[in-house]
Amino acid sequence: MDDRREYWWVSYEARIQPAEVDFVGGIPVGFRFIGMGGSIPAMSAELIERLPAPPAPVIRPSAPQPAAAQPQRSGSWLWFIGILLLILVAQCSGPLFDLIK
Repeated sequence: MDDRREYWWVSYEARIQPAEVDFVGGIPVGFRFIGMGGSIPAMSAELIERLPAPPAPVIRPSAPQPAAAQPQRSGSWLWFIGILLLILVAQCSGPLFDLIK
């Protein structure tokens, strides 16, 4: 059987209200008014007009991303030695140029 839930405008006790309607095999079996607790049997209310489907979210949740791999650290010592050499050259360049003159 086709069991589904739809949203309709429903006439109940001389008032028209939006309700969640349960269908079994295409036949309404119960209403639950939006914002109210409990449900009523389908025989005591009348379907007026189907409400449009609720809007779908614009941004869909993405699949969980795999854990990020740790960056390679093999070049970190090379950078450290390179920086030390630059500092050494900067500190010693003045006296070296004085010796060349």
